[in-house]
Amino acid sequence: MNCNICQRATKKEGACVVCELKVKACLVELPALQHESSEHLAPARTGSGAVSSERSIGINVNALDFSMATDLLHILHGWEVPIRIGRGLTPPAYLDKQPTIEAEVEATCSFHLAHLDYSLFQPWAVEFASDVYGLHAKGRAAAKKFSEQARRIPCPTDDCKRFVVIDVENLSDEVSCFGCKQSWTVARLVKLAMSNPNRKFFLDVEAISLWLKISQREIYRIVKRHDIEKRGSLYNFGDILKVVQI
Repeated sequence: MNCNICQRATKKEGACVVCELKVKACLVELPALQHESSEHLAPARTGSGAVSSERSIGINVNALDFSMATDLLHILHGWEVPIRIGRGLTPPAYLDKQPTIEAEVEATCSFHLAHLDYSLFQPWAVEFASDVYGLHAKGRAAAKKFSEQARRIPCPTDDCKRFVVIDVENLSDEVSCFGCKQSWTVARLVKLAMSNPNRKFFLDVEAISLWLKISQREIYRIVKRHDIEKRGSLYNFGDILKVVQI
């Protein structure tokens, strides 16, 4: 049998141990991230030391949004509905609201942890996990715990075996290969790499989502339904591109 989330072979039904622990760890950390995000409301600074565009309103919008937990509660409360229906539990409409936002976040995360085995066994497990991963990533960024994952593209120059580090959020940036010394914009580099079917390259779900302009949830659906080659938490971008273009 295969894991409902990563599709790797597993001996247990539902999700594999790795995915189960990852979802569980994210849910455990969400309340603390929501609390800590309120401590980072001051505008951030860029790597050059300049104050970012957040200065225009004098507040870190990402931290403010996550500290208010609007999306967090909307998403996690939304997933409580099918769980409560499926398990014959008290409908959300009959539940008392918690006295504070933090208590509400703690309550919904505790609920999902208590029913995680059930959730990971459902056909919608991959969508649920994707939402939890997304919330966790936003929380880490809001709480200033986010560390950007390096994305590497194989150099498209013939006979060059080097990789070029890119930032998929800044497609117009110019990047260079330390091997052949050629330079391209990020957008041009990715297009050249994709044009060579013999040069595979693997990206994380967030990067693929940004490049193809489709949701991370849809990426996980593609991964689940198609034979997408995987290396760790990275997926073969070319395989996914073929599916999208069908």
